[in-house]
Amino acid sequence: MTKYLLNAACLSLLCVISVACGDAGMNPEGEDLNFDDPIIDEFLEDEVVEEELVEEEVVEEEVEEELIAPFDNDSAANPAVDEFLSITNTREIVYTDQISAENGDNEDFVQFELPNNSNPNQNIAIEIDCDVFGDEEVFARVDLFNVDGNDPTRINGGPIDCNEGEFRVTVRNDQVQLARIRVQGVPQEQTLIEYTLVVSPF
Repeated sequence: MTKYLLNAACLSLLCVISVACGDAGMNPEGEDLNFDDPIIDEFLEDEVVEEELVEEEVVEEEVEEELIAPFDNDSAANPAVDEFLSITNTREIVYTDQISAENGDNEDFVQFELPNNSNPNQNIAIEIDCDVFGDEEVFARVDLFNVDGNDPTRINGGPIDCNEGEFRVTVRNDQVQLARIRVQGVPQEQTLIEYTLVVSPF
């Protein structure tokens, strides 16, 4: 009786040990199972890449929009500034604005008039300073005209370009003067130019 009880107790103990240790399972092909490699969801990766591309395109569009000067609807017939300059009142013009290319407002117009005296030829100083965002090979240029009625005549002299210091120009003080600020060159990318024009006759 004791022998049977001993056998039963041993079998029960073996069962308990087997259950406690568990079954190691089978790997009939002897594959090297690497549990360190993460499980990659290829579909999720594709979606993330697509979302990143869309975000990059949105950022590029926003940057390009920031480089577009808004249209201010000025023209030679309707300049942004029309000022009478004199020693006793407004002595100079300091005008700041933006132009851009290929898109946006690519030219501005500033008009001024000087007191007429016995000598119609008057020497004045013109300067334009610029910050260029985009293609730095382009810049702003000032064309200066004597306006006689509806027939503007371009004033002789070298080009008045950005960041080249003060230019001395002889104009006729018996006529209205018109300065046209425009983009010079062909940008290879959307480009914005922020400029300040200074006209100092006195």
